[in-house]
Amino acid sequence: MTNDNGKHFIRHNLCLWIMYKKKKSDVPNDITIKRLQDEIDRLPTIRSSGCRFRYETIRFSEDDAEVDSLLLPLAMFEDLMKDKYGYGVQNTNALEEIKKGEYKSKPNDSERIKLFAWLQSNSLSSLLQTNNNK
Repeated sequence: MTNDNGKHFIRHNLCLWIMYKKKKSDVPNDITIKRLQDEIDRLPTIRSSGCRFRYETIRFSEDDAEVDSLLLPLAMFEDLMKDKYGYGVQNTNALEEIKKGEYKSKPNDSERIKLFAWLQSNSLSSLLQTNNNK
């Protein structure tokens, strides 16, 4: 999702699905915000410090549905996914393989692990630049 200033955002539903395997997220509320804020507070960088979430009702014209969403800035989402101490990354053999540069995706690996591994040498913003150049 892109705002009028060209800034990119990720819906909280995607973030929670990747982090916690929770497909049906609650309507954004204080608990959802607290959970995400706690994850952000643990990050080793201060880049996302002081960032605020955006709360919007998004309308999908193709099926005429409206969804309440909490939006995270793309950079914040990427920082969360790159955090090796984040939920779903620790205590896996994959983390050691990723550190050694020997990781090969396995069917049972979570989306969180796969994205974490990919982000070690890539960025989400590079995908947007590639799409914009087409």
